[in-house]
Amino acid sequence: TTAIVAGTTIPLVMFLLWNAAILGYNLDGSDAADGSILDPLKVLEEDATVGTYIMSFSLLAVATSFIGFVLGLVDFIADGLNMPVNTKSLVPFSLTLVPPALFAVVYPDAFLSALEYAGTYGVLALFGVLPAAMAWKIRERKDLGVADVPSLVPGGVPMLVVVGGAALGVITQQTLINLGGTQF
Repeated sequence: TTAIVAGTTIPLVMFLLWNAAILGYNLDGSDAADGSILDPLKVLEEDATVGTYIMSFSLLAVATSFIGFVLGLVDFIADGLNMPVNTKSLVPFSLTLVPPALFAVVYPDAFLSALEYAGTYGVLALFGVLPAAMAWKIRERKDLGVADVPSLVPGGVPMLVVVGGAALGVITQQTLINLGGTQF
């Protein structure tokens, strides 16, 4: 019980602090009385206790994501090479860790660009275009026996077109911006 309470309280407090910082931030950047730019995250990091929690939380978030990703990719590569999975073989670990490490050394700023593209294209495709397309396709299929299952999204095909079209519109706009075009 103590582990559950402590394990959920710490992230809750950090989440509330983060929301307080972001929601209290003025978008024009002139929060300070003298008109200078005020960064809410910098203000939180200046406090020794909160700054330590922020840094610890960030490092643990990255570390746990990294560990899970590496272990999954090692097993995937081992399986693809017809090697035993869940072993400590050097080959799948090397194939998992060396190429990204070399890429990060050669292109140190690539990660932020990749995040920007993944956020724009990956998230919008995954959570905007694909759900609308899948819902549309499953509504067309009569052989699946889903005719008597109620639709979770009201509005029928027009609503699916609006959702998928809005996502495609944002993707198109970002593509034009990335190609040096103008916004519409």
